[in-house]
Amino acid sequence: MINLDNAANTPVCNAARQAYLDALRFGNPSSLHKLGRAANDGLKEARGVLQKELDSEHVVFTSGGTESINLAIRGTAEVFAKMKKHIVATTFEHPATVNTLSALKAKGFTFSEVPPRADGRIHPEDIAAAVTEETFLVTAAQVGGETGSLLDVETLAGLLRERDVLLHVDAAQSFLKFPISIKHADLISVSGHKNNAPMGVGALAVSPRVRLVPQITGGGQQDGVRGGTEALPSVMAYAAAVRDWTPIDPGLTELAAGRLTEAGWTVIPAHDAPILSAAYPGIRGEVMIRMLSDKGVMVGSGSACSRGKKSAALLSMKLPAWVPDSVIRLSFSRYTTMDELDKALEIIIRTAKNP
Repeated sequence: MINLDNAANTPVCNAARQAYLDALRFGNPSSLHKLGRAANDGLKEARGVLQKELDSEHVVFTSGGTESINLAIRGTAEVFAKMKKHIVATTFEHPATVNTLSALKAKGFTFSEVPPRADGRIHPEDIAAAVTEETFLVTAAQVGGETGSLLDVETLAGLLRERDVLLHVDAAQSFLKFPISIKHADLISVSGHKNNAPMGVGALAVSPRVRLVPQITGGGQQDGVRGGTEALPSVMAYAAAVRDWTPIDPGLTELAAGRLTEAGWTVIPAHDAPILSAAYPGIRGEVMIRMLSDKGVMVGSGSACSRGKKSAALLSMKLPAWVPDSVIRLSFSRYTTMDELDKALEIIIRTAKNP
């Protein structure tokens, strides 16, 4: 089996697996006895790893990227509810962002969505142009989860600071792959299972200038921002995966784009990250996915969290009408090799020509 659907989930690395098992022997991090103190030490160590990578003193552990996004958007919205009610997003956002914004709309908030330009990228200047006097937050994915396009966060941050607007960056698909710092964003959400950690753990980095209304109340854990006993095994596994991270070969994306283009596929711009979407005329994406799965090649179709729905991201790109229905997504991990990608591409190209 060849897994080319790593934007949906990455294999758990050995370091994360071992850290998870080791942490099972600890107690509750809030307990005062020896097992509790050991657990709290492990929690602090893990938090320190994420603090270093996100360049942030305040890191809140969550159950994953979706909760981190909700805490960032809803938590700030409740602070600004009586002052400002406008949010700017992009058409490349994850369903967690889109559906959270839709829920806030029912409470009187409004939001604008910025589409990409012809190069397939969201441009910071276009986001800044959508900001009004009522805008309190911009929420944007650093890497588009369906196309792999990269947003220039540093430039965007500079434009927004001039307007005194907060910036939340969804870094689920970009964390560790591209630089990101709390110096260039007010809130950064990340997801463990995109970085070779188990599912069910994420984090939110918070700037000192941000105040959040907690969305989960409990025993005052994590400075009261996110209640509930911390999932120590998952948290320590995430930290271990971050420490153990190795870069993904950019040549994988280049190889896939070149081979598919030569074979008559339409490759969607702009694949800056180890993510690439492409379409072949006459074959629906879900049909291609099933055929490839039967032949041992696993590929995706847009966001794994929006199963069965048409891609708003692709529809916003003004592609030929047939393309969004025929798209498949290839995405790579540290474990993807050139040899297995070469074999997978042979199968993909042959299947498209002879379904």
